[in-house]
Amino acid sequence: MRKAALLVAFIVLVSCNSSDHFRSYHELSSGWPSTEMIQFTIPESQVASSDVFIHIRNSNDYQYANLFLIAELRDSVQVIARDTLEYAMADPKGNWLGTGFLEVKESKLSWKENWLPPHKGPFFVEISQRVRNNGSVEGVSILDGILNVGIAIEPQTQPQTQPLRQP
Repeated sequence: MRKAALLVAFIVLVSCNSSDHFRSYHELSSGWPSTEMIQFTIPESQVASSDVFIHIRNSNDYQYANLFLIAELRDSVQVIARDTLEYAMADPKGNWLGTGFLEVKESKLSWKENWLPPHKGPFFVEISQRVRNNGSVEGVSILDGILNVGIAIEPQTQPQTQPLRQP
């Protein structure tokens, strides 16, 4: 019991990042059905340039080298962006590209760079998986090995400039 409590505390501490404007995860307990759209509500945020990331936590049960997603960002009136995305999850030798230890890896996947919200929000994100087996028209009905799907909005990092040298 004590080990479980320590593990939960460790995960919470590692998952927290005070530099984020917003971060949220959705847990998938028994695979990711192709019919399930994972939804996030981003409350009012600062109207500042930000980067938007999709976080995927996968186990060794994930059978594919890539991940195909449909991601939609909208406000209460209109769709702001809808993208079909492909991310590499493993290298050519089959090693996971994410970070982490043991059999769970987390991948931080860039979706929108330098996104400037048109207003303070709220905003809504919907993400669904569209993985297919090679040669198949039908998608994978339940995608095993994906444990969590998350969304993060982080402040845009400004490149550091060096002062000009005086002769």
